[in-house]
Amino acid sequence: MSKENVEVVRQAFDREARRDGSVLDLYDPEVEMDFSASPFADFMTTSGRRRGIGEVQSTFRDWYEAFGNVETDLHELIDAGEHVIVVFTYRSRGRASGAEVEWKQMAGLWTFREGKVVRVAWLRTRADALKAVGLEE
Repeated sequence: MSKENVEVVRQAFDREARRDGSVLDLYDPEVEMDFSASPFADFMTTSGRRRGIGEVQSTFRDWYEAFGNVETDLHELIDAGEHVIVVFTYRSRGRASGAEVEWKQMAGLWTFREGKVVRVAWLRTRADALKAVGLEE
């Protein structure tokens, strides 16, 4: 199943890049998205954890209202059983401030159950994600 999970993560990034609402179909209705250990947390005004499709959708909508020209470059997808680690660079520009942001080599730790994404933890580094699943370098 893990090759399929890797493909789901790739699809999620592709759909999100196109702002394709069908990206939500990849998530379990009770998905948890944790931004608390990520660079994104620096820009969030409330708790870094979101639960359920509605909260996740609202968070992304707010994010895209605040930031424009969002680009994500995938560098690596690591099959880790029920998890997939994605290493990527994220770039954007604040709509109001015009400030550019870029986070290089950050990571997402995606957890699957029965083919659906049940949790995503956004982390600062690849090493953080590997450590979280017991694959420390």
